Amino acid sequence: MSVTSEWRSEDRPCPICDHHRARQIGQRGGKADRLKRGVETTVVRCLECDAFYCSPMLIPVGNPYEGESPQKYFEVHDPETKERIGFELAGFAETALGYKGRMLELGCGRGELLQGAARAGWKVYGVDRTSSYAEIAARKGIEVECAGVEECESLNRTYDVVLLPAILEHLYTPLQTLRRVYRALASRGLIYVEVPNEGSLTTAAANLYRRLQGRNWAQNLSPTFSPYHVVGFTPKSLCDALNGSGFRIHTLKINQYAPINLGSGLLRQIERAASIVIQTLAAKLGRGDGLECWAMKTTPQIYID
Repeated sequence: MSVTSEWRSEDRPCPICDHHRARQIGQRGGKADRLKRGVETTVVRCLECDAFYCSPMLIPVGNPYEGESPQKYFEVHDPETKERIGFELAGFAETALGYKGRMLELGCGRGELLQGAARAGWKVYGVDRTSSYAEIAARKGIEVECAGVEECESLNRTYDVVLLPAILEHLYTPLQTLRRVYRALASRGLIYVEVPNEGSLTTAAANLYRRLQGRNWAQNLSPTFSPYHVVGFTPKSLCDALNGSGFRIHTLKINQYAPINLGSGLLRQIERAASIVIQTLAAKLGRGDGLECWAMKTTPQIYID
């Protein structure tokens, strides 16, 4: 459970395009959650850029991650797999740039990705706002700044690659961070972004399922409970965010996640079987669960403050 149950309500426009025109998707959290997690809020979808966010935006008073132990928060993350992915990401970056250099990961958690990149010969640095996570990464020999991504000092230095795996969806002002990353990157530097695809067929089917149950619930995001996803992306909104921050898309992949364990009982097993069928169809239709993108810094900077 999070250490804060206090949330500050703010009426904000879309965090990607700054427009107010949005369509309501449904309620999320509190009574609008099967496990009664978090506080109820309304999830909307921007009619301009296709991003998802909650309206009003609920901002935590304090750090909600402090109440999430590393073991609990990262329980579905296999350390060896993440280290292997870090090694592979470093290899891709080396091929694209033609050299090994300095790599920063924002929201580095326990540091497994950076371990893999260091093994590939990169100089690695990390940022994480939660001290218990940052301490684990530091014990692995990684230079880690314990600070929020939005205000960290690390982005005042220069890097060849900045990783944001499963980070942008946690930020209330993602464009502000992307523009700081732009300024921190060397000429032709690379940014790597991985986010859930809120426009996936799996999520759309889950929302329809709730409607058939007579519930105005949304499956999108988790603004007030773990893992605290507060902004959601589709291929369009992710490309808009990156292009609008001065980046040129290098590669964009739509990935499929492994089916999750929905619990025991006949109904849960039926739901899981249905989700496997839906995910198989989603893979064929290009509406998978995750987005993975590499983008390159353009010169001169093309966004307008």
